[in-house]
Amino acid sequence: MDFNSLAIKVASRCNLNCSYCFMYNLGDTTYKKQPKFMSYETVDHIIEKAKNHIKKYNKKEFSFLFHGGEPLLAPKEFYIDFINKVKKIQNELNDVFFSFDLQTNGVLLDESWIQLFKELNISPSVSVDGTKKAHDMFRVDHKGNGSYDTVFKSIGLLIKKMTFADIACVINIKETPKEIYESFKEMNVSYVNFLIPDYTHDNFPFNSKEGLMGDWLIKLFDIWVNDAQRYKIPLFIGLLNTLMRVNENTKNESTVLIIETNGEIEAIDSLKACGHGFTKTGLNIKEDSFQDIEKTSLGKLYFNDFNSKLCKQCLECPLKEVCKGGRLVHRYSKENGFNNPSIYCNDLIKLIAHIQKFFISCYPDLNKKENIEEISPDEIINYLTSIHENSESIYKKELELFSEINMRSAS
Repeated sequence: MDFNSLAIKVASRCNLNCSYCFMYNLGDTTYKKQPKFMSYETVDHIIEKAKNHIKKYNKKEFSFLFHGGEPLLAPKEFYIDFINKVKKIQNELNDVFFSFDLQTNGVLLDESWIQLFKELNISPSVSVDGTKKAHDMFRVDHKGNGSYDTVFKSIGLLIKKMTFADIACVINIKETPKEIYESFKEMNVSYVNFLIPDYTHDNFPFNSKEGLMGDWLIKLFDIWVNDAQRYKIPLFIGLLNTLMRVNENTKNESTVLIIETNGEIEAIDSLKACGHGFTKTGLNIKEDSFQDIEKTSLGKLYFNDFNSKLCKQCLECPLKEVCKGGRLVHRYSKENGFNNPSIYCNDLIKLIAHIQKFFISCYPDLNKKENIEEISPDEIINYLTSIHENSESIYKKELELFSEINMRSAS
């Protein structure tokens, strides 16, 4: 079982009420049965199980991501206790590097929190959706008030005290890429992880054939790549490295395991968007090991078949080694489970083709030597559409035949 990171759900509640949040507003209400904060007893179980896992699989690196809800709702003593306990097991383990990250909405971030991060060597990331307009469109408090002004001040304080600011930004295509990009330049941030919104085939609010997200990302890429003072955007760096056949030692979503506030062991919580209770495994850190999740149906798919069990359309796609089928949550439908292409399939094809074209233009000699064929997004989309239509036609004929046989049997 190849995972090396735990997302620790420190708090199960949040002081914001973001409308797109998979934790609270996409149909899963299991958080209501969770304790508001993780107990110290649960922490003890986590540390012990992490130590056992590291020993068993001879891990040299292991990371803890403090998450929520909003993790800054928990007391500072929680983090001091947690990291002190990790330091104790670190003395028992040879040559193991531990890292600590924290994802916050930034509303409660102040000098005392930043000082604690520095003392405990915690790397914070703040959720900001770009401009005030884009951010306050979705990231509101429980009274419906926007949070941008408070978070903007927090980012400034973070840069002043820690000299850097890492950002997680859920893409809002209602705001222009230029305005979003420039807003982060004004903040003087060092890193922006642009996140494609988490929807499934059942609740996707756009027409997937139009490729609006792809068009938006292409414009953002052009702005970014032509900026000599650009900040890091891992989405683009990752695709460029893949196209250049550069091996990356990066985490994907299937290398992260979730521990809820009551100790429940789950797969990545974006899958909560698939429906109420979808991520529940019945496992708990108190009685079960991390490896036990492989025995569950979701765990088998998530950790063993994440990139191998692709739908027919993906398997036939020449870009499958680049996009790897997209994120798991984006493939889901109640009708077919994960046996679907990503809802962002056309977007990914357009974006990958555009980035490849840029890459070829940068290295014309290499292109001649390697005889790299330029990707035609329209050809690929049309080809995959025909595969999908043929599959649908065959499926309908099988259903008709099955119904006819049943009717004959009944008569």
